[in-house]
Amino acid sequence: MDIGGRLAVVTGGGSGMGRELVVQLASGGCDVATCDVHETDLAETVRLALDTAPDARVTAHRCDVSDEAQAHGLVDTAVERFGRVDIVVNNAGMGGAAYRMLRDGGMEAIADTPTQHWHELQRNNLDSVFFMCTAAVAAMRTSGGGAIVNVSSISATRGMQTAHAYAVMKAGIENMTRQMAVRYAREGIRTNCISPGSTDTPMMAGSPVMSLLSEENPDRFALNPMGRAGTPQEMAHGCLFLASDEASYVNGIVLPIDGGSLACPS
Repeated sequence: MDIGGRLAVVTGGGSGMGRELVVQLASGGCDVATCDVHETDLAETVRLALDTAPDARVTAHRCDVSDEAQAHGLVDTAVERFGRVDIVVNNAGMGGAAYRMLRDGGMEAIADTPTQHWHELQRNNLDSVFFMCTAAVAAMRTSGGGAIVNVSSISATRGMQTAHAYAVMKAGIENMTRQMAVRYAREGIRTNCISPGSTDTPMMAGSPVMSLLSEENPDRFALNPMGRAGTPQEMAHGCLFLASDEASYVNGIVLPIDGGSLACPS
């Protein structure tokens, strides 16, 4: 996929899909600025990226993109360092089994979700994307266009038993993607979204879904036609396609990468 010579900004690059995406962008010839709230994880991401692409320029920043000033500062720093921004991937988010363990009631039914957890999920999963998108549009207008890729979840499309407020925020991301696609394509800015299914990342480790998709469960194909979770690499491939010239006429879509989970009746 043709992405060489571009500057990409990736949020949530410390682990999982974000880390894999930084590595793949660097190996594809991009300069990359990434961020995470976990600084030690970022150092490992940079090391892996440079091992794969020694000539790449990869910078890492401790940054909380749920804060508007920090989100805009990340994009401004990338422009100052590299001259422009061509690709922005909004990957950072909060949820999954890790959130359930840390926040009592945080992934429960809407009426059982504490207000503070609702606001926390909104801030980290929806507001953060809004802040990054506004910063990305400003930067891309200056350089003549670019590609924004947002990361949603299949929970945005189907009712879930274990991710209620989280699913609402992801649905917001998908509609934000459509609204931006309609408005900013005329300025050379394409906006698309991937919708991952269950993915083998640290955020999902220990979740009931991952247990159901284990090889030991003979009923796993009822949940997913491929009978397994996706990998960070598979999710990153979808982002790379939507950011590349091969997707030059793709705008405003939500691309499920879920092994066929959405095709299942329940």
